[in-house]
Amino acid sequence: MFVVLMILWLIFAGSVTVTNLILGAIVSGLITLLCTKYMGYSTKRFYRRLSKADEIAFYLAYLLKEIVRENFDVLRFVYRKGQPKPMLVHFHSDIRTEALRVLVANSITLTPGTYTVRLEGDKFAVHALDEYFQIDIEHSEFAKLAKKVEEA
Repeated sequence: MFVVLMILWLIFAGSVTVTNLILGAIVSGLITLLCTKYMGYSTKRFYRRLSKADEIAFYLAYLLKEIVRENFDVLRFVYRKGQPKPMLVHFHSDIRTEALRVLVANSITLTPGTYTVRLEGDKFAVHALDEYFQIDIEHSEFAKLAKKVEEA
């Protein structure tokens, strides 16, 4: 973390001078120390997460693709004749970490046509605009990709 913070310091400073190096080292060191002591930061965990960058990038690319695709699906749905049939779908996920469960819940909310109403432990409650939008939500690709990130 110290190295990453130091690099960011030098990028934002705009020049590499002795003053910037000294101040950057002090600030980066203090932030690293405070994060280690009070926030449970671990260098091993940080570099392990950094090694998952390709899985995270794939997840974000998939999320962007789904947002665009679902926008067109909602647009088609709005201009279609007929009444919507909103649904509330409940499902469980085997994702162990709370941060990844929250990421999946937020990803579902970001895609048009669905909204995560509740997340308690491993139980999700998702509101779907119509029954079309709830198809395969129990086997969400977001949950599968998050599980890959968790296992990597």
